[in-house]
Amino acid sequence: MRAPASGQGESFRCSLFRRRFLARATGLLLSSQLGLAARCAIAAGEAAAADGQAGERDAGRPAGHRIALLICCGSYPDGKDIQPARKNGRDLEAALRLHGFDVQVENDADRARFTAAVGRFGKRMAALPDDGRGIGIVYFCGHGMQYEGRNYLLPSGVASDDPKAKEKSVNLQDELLSAFPQRYPGLGVAVIDACRDGISEDEKAGSFNYSTAPTGCIVAFSASAGQVSLSPKDPNQNSFYTKELVQVLSNVEQEISFTDIFEFTRLRVAQTMSSHSLAIIRKLAQRPHITKGQTGVFRLGKARTTTGPRTAEDEAFEAVLAAPTPAEIRRAAENFLRAYPEGRYEPQTRVALAGAEDALRALSSRFVRLSLSAFRVSSGDERFAEDLRKALRGDKDAAARIAESYRVGSGDVVANPARSEQWLRYSGLLGNAIACYQLYRQLAQKGDPDAEFFGPEAVRLGYQPPKGLCGSRKSDVC
Repeated sequence: MRAPASGQGESFRCSLFRRRFLARATGLLLSSQLGLAARCAIAAGEAAAADGQAGERDAGRPAGHRIALLICCGSYPDGKDIQPARKNGRDLEAALRLHGFDVQVENDADRARFTAAVGRFGKRMAALPDDGRGIGIVYFCGHGMQYEGRNYLLPSGVASDDPKAKEKSVNLQDELLSAFPQRYPGLGVAVIDACRDGISEDEKAGSFNYSTAPTGCIVAFSASAGQVSLSPKDPNQNSFYTKELVQVLSNVEQEISFTDIFEFTRLRVAQTMSSHSLAIIRKLAQRPHITKGQTGVFRLGKARTTTGPRTAEDEAFEAVLAAPTPAEIRRAAENFLRAYPEGRYEPQTRVALAGAEDALRALSSRFVRLSLSAFRVSSGDERFAEDLRKALRGDKDAAARIAESYRVGSGDVVANPARSEQWLRYSGLLGNAIACYQLYRQLAQKGDPDAEFFGPEAVRLGYQPPKGLCGSRKSDVC
């Protein structure tokens, strides 16, 4: 769901899932003269293969490797329309075409049109050259809901309180993400611009569950679990999240990875919300959430030259990339931003700085028992080494994959249960809700009192196991 705003007054409307919640909201809306709307949309979109060729806007890249499907649902019953939906689609289409994407747009699709469009997209993805450079993006703007731990997207015309809403909706995992063939290292991106709020602890329909992106995929949500996704009540404006994503894509010049594009969008949304002139927007500030499966390296923009003269700015950015610890990454990034506050590498550097700060916070927690020596591993294959580099920069999903490698002895590393738990703790403190739940189960079974922290933390981060999470007492075992 999304919250609309109109004109200079930026009046907002909240499309909420239950009458009870609407009744509670009425007083606030009248007193603040705002119309707030909760909108849940799945943002899917990150991908671009780097083939070493330079050129503005990726000039010279072979055509036919990049495709996108934008599903923009704005028409819903009971006055819960999402008015910026069509503008979101138009502006995002234009931004993606700048980077060579073949874009198809579906406006106000019912379930039949929705699933048919996804089916066609899946066939196009499967037909892309199997050379590791294919990129597919699916973007959804509309309402969504959760049922028994599964995420559903509502086509146009479907009310969230319809008793048959689940049957009329599209399952995120089983129907949308399955459109990506997941041919590593090809890239599939799902962007969900929708609300993820719940009405109460015992009434979870209307909130998206925490999930992990499949191998070869990135899933970008416009809001974190339990939050509304805000948008103006004006068809001539974008939603907050899509506005920032379009701005980032439209201004890409120097080479930047898809991951950094979505991370930088997340930082821009957070800044916009925290500094907004309306107190209600600051109060409801959404925090975009990104989950990343194992992917290759995909970039947009002009490739950095590896030959010829190098500027001082190039050298300063290289120092950020080469820094071997979170503390050194932070120091190099701060030095860069002081010297080049609006430099060519500013977006990438701000992302690196934010990730390093997240890593330092996690490593300083008493619940994480991971020394910096754990980041200096001589064994491991190429994928493992890439995940180490990402985890050093605060990537919670890469840290979880390292934990799994140590658990089963994959990626050319020897199985080490103790080291696996250390990495799982680090992943959990970086914000991986599933890692927190796995730790809760493991620690509860062996009577470790830290289970009392990781159980509630999994719920706080938005993970709802299909059968529910047991109590936080260390004696409880699900």
